[in-house]
Amino acid sequence: MKYLISGNEIAPLTEKSLECSLFRLAYENSDIQVRPVPKKPFYANGDERGFTLVEILFVVVIFSVLAAFAVPTYFSIEKSLRIAGDIRSIAGLTAQAKLRAASDFTHARVYADLNGNTFQEQVWNKTSSCWVADSDPTNTCLTYTSGAPSGAVINLSPGDTFGFGARTAGPTLGQQPSISQAAQCLDNAGSAINNTACIIFNSRGIPINATSLAPIATGAFYVTNATVVDGVTVSATASIQTWSVSADPSQTNWSAL
Repeated sequence: MKYLISGNEIAPLTEKSLECSLFRLAYENSDIQVRPVPKKPFYANGDERGFTLVEILFVVVIFSVLAAFAVPTYFSIEKSLRIAGDIRSIAGLTAQAKLRAASDFTHARVYADLNGNTFQEQVWNKTSSCWVADSDPTNTCLTYTSGAPSGAVINLSPGDTFGFGARTAGPTLGQQPSISQAAQCLDNAGSAINNTACIIFNSRGIPINATSLAPIATGAFYVTNATVVDGVTVSATASIQTWSVSADPSQTNWSAL
């Protein structure tokens, strides 16, 4: 019997052992690299993949906790942005009415329907002796039904209403010691319209009393969403200012916006 000597090992020479020795010799003298074949992942139930019920419930709990914090904050921010947008719109329309009165050498006003929670800019048409909507190119005389004017109006955002809640004093001397919306609006015949408020400017852009035409410093609009009260005031010199305060009556300090 023939023997094969490999290193320190002596084994009987067979066809298989000879092939193995030749392969080893060829491998050791070459650049061939043998890499292990990666094992397939083991799954307890064959080829099933995914998450367990416990893992899914854990993720659901985490998202529920995050939503509990995020959702109330989102709605609070949404309410704040809505009322801030409304008060800026009213202030902008008030400034526009002031300029319109001076440029057209007439009277102009911002009309607020306190029940309908809408507002509109109106200009006095001297030719027809009536109020017309500034946005109406046809200059059609306005009519009033239960305080609501005809023509296009601007609505307050959902959740916002004209009012000042439990507040008792306004932010300016003209709104103290008692807070109030601007004076009632007058229709085309000069009769007061219930549940309305108007800030009216004369041809010099000065806020005036609708009846006596004397300059006044009491013009104001207030909007609330039950969380805050925002306001627009107009001084006797036609200075327009926006304000905000908490709806909590214990908080008395108004902040200028």
